[in-house]
Amino acid sequence: MVERYIDAARSNADGSHQATFFLADHYVVYNYDRNRVDDGVHAVAGLGFGLPFSPVGPDQSLDAALKGRGLHTRTGYQFRGVRYARVDLTSGLGDSGLGELAAWALPGLNGGGVDAAFNGRPPTRDGKAYFFHGDRYTRYDWQREKPDPEYPRPLSAVAGMVAPFTDGLDAAVDGEGAYAETGYLFRGGDYLRVAWDPPGGGEPRVDGPARGIQAGWPGLVELLLAGKAKAQALVWIADAARHLAVPFDPLFATALATHFHVAPTAGAHEKATVIALVQAQFTRVLTALSESSIRFRFRTAAESMRLDHNTEAPAVYFWDAKLNFTPLFPATDPSARAASLLRETVRSVDPSAATVSAHVPDCYVSDAEAGRLGLPTVRDDPRWTRRYDQLTTAAALHNPSAYAAFARHLSLGRDGRTP
Repeated sequence: MVERYIDAARSNADGSHQATFFLADHYVVYNYDRNRVDDGVHAVAGLGFGLPFSPVGPDQSLDAALKGRGLHTRTGYQFRGVRYARVDLTSGLGDSGLGELAAWALPGLNGGGVDAAFNGRPPTRDGKAYFFHGDRYTRYDWQREKPDPEYPRPLSAVAGMVAPFTDGLDAAVDGEGAYAETGYLFRGGDYLRVAWDPPGGGEPRVDGPARGIQAGWPGLVELLLAGKAKAQALVWIADAARHLAVPFDPLFATALATHFHVAPTAGAHEKATVIALVQAQFTRVLTALSESSIRFRFRTAAESMRLDHNTEAPAVYFWDAKLNFTPLFPATDPSARAASLLRETVRSVDPSAATVSAHVPDCYVSDAEAGRLGLPTVRDDPRWTRRYDQLTTAAALHNPSAYAAFARHLSLGRDGRTP
């Protein structure tokens, strides 16, 4: 299944030349003037919409978003299911009151919601909005505040439209600034450009083939996925916290022994001391993750090497008080992204965990342990004097990998390192 990178998108205030992109329960801002994402990953809950428009968790999301036009140009609309919420694009504050999607009188929804929406532009489609649902779309007139007649129509009827976009969209957004004559459609990892005033005139049309979002929108995919990884890491930490509060079940005892090397037969004082230290570390991690709006940053591979002195650009790394995400971050699977983010966040809050020697990977285990887990054996690496399963408790308490593996173990109900 193709991974979804964008749930919804809309333009920001007039003149800002920015757009907001949503994935799961976080959003980022793309700057058309800079042709790059702005640093920072923000929680949708911070917009103040209220439930159900403040989703929490990696599997929660908005359906679509749209910037108003005409009398509504200061308003951003967010759609989820059969309801919508508003945000004032000047103040950035959400309206806690919810509206019913039925008020838009969009045909062909059959009691469902919309998948994507964006606005038309001059010379032929000014004052129009387009709502997408499945393989069909409807045109809406902002002045009359009702849909135009003879809709919905099939996406395949749009000039230049290509498969698989003809089957439906993930999101759509207006171009701004130098791109104001263009609209954008997104599906999976690709996007299409819509030319409202195509060369030679005539009807709006899809301009060119599908292109990769990651290549065409620098940093957008990286920071959106960083927000989703953060949401997953928070789920793991919350699950671990519940076990830490009542540490008596066999799963907890196994995880504590596996990752922090506290034997089930250890004394109550030893267990309590380790538990307190682990809880304190997770508390610091939660504080750092709550500051993703100022801590999360996109770095190109060249910037990583030139500005942060990396000999090679890792997928995510802690440097200069920031958590930096590079184009390699999307290449890993969602679980690995969450684990790598959690590890680097531990490094950011624990000076003793910041060195390479302290960061022993959870799969760098002895041959016997690799056989037990069904993992490949790994040659000796001079960066680490001990294997993960042979660390002392004191060393494990400052090993970023231990916290990520421990939290994931308790959340999944099993050791996540097994194939």
